[in-house]
Amino acid sequence: MGAWEIATGATALAAAASGGAFLPYSTFTSAAVASLPDREGLRAMQAINVEAPRSGTFMALVFGTGALAAVVGVRAVLDSGPGTWWIVGGTLVYVIGVVGMTAGYHIPRNNALDTLDAAAFPAWMRSWVRGNHVRTVGGLLAGALIGIGVLAAA
Repeated sequence: MGAWEIATGATALAAAASGGAFLPYSTFTSAAVASLPDREGLRAMQAINVEAPRSGTFMALVFGTGALAAVVGVRAVLDSGPGTWWIVGGTLVYVIGVVGMTAGYHIPRNNALDTLDAAAFPAWMRSWVRGNHVRTVGGLLAGALIGIGVLAAA
């Protein structure tokens, strides 16, 4: 097994781990935050949004995997072989569904949270969680697709 196969397998695992990192928000964390009175839920989410970008592990997992997925996807196209389109599909799902949703949807909403009125928090939270479902499924699906590509190429 060569370096590219290892990098591709690592991308599959990291993509799935990223989906797993978002899963608690889609299942129980957001429900717990939403169950608080609006002002407390807003403060809790603001605190989470301060801490999340400070986590080097989380940022490396989400955005480092995005960079690796882009490189692996391009390499798969250039070095076409068995499993190529599974890998390309998975890397596209990750870059669009996880990195794209985070940068284009969640970060702007998180930034707007600082000036949000507590009464608007429940609607904000419902919208945010729906977007988080996309990231969760995107990471898990990308990991599966890239993993299938790795197995097909083996």
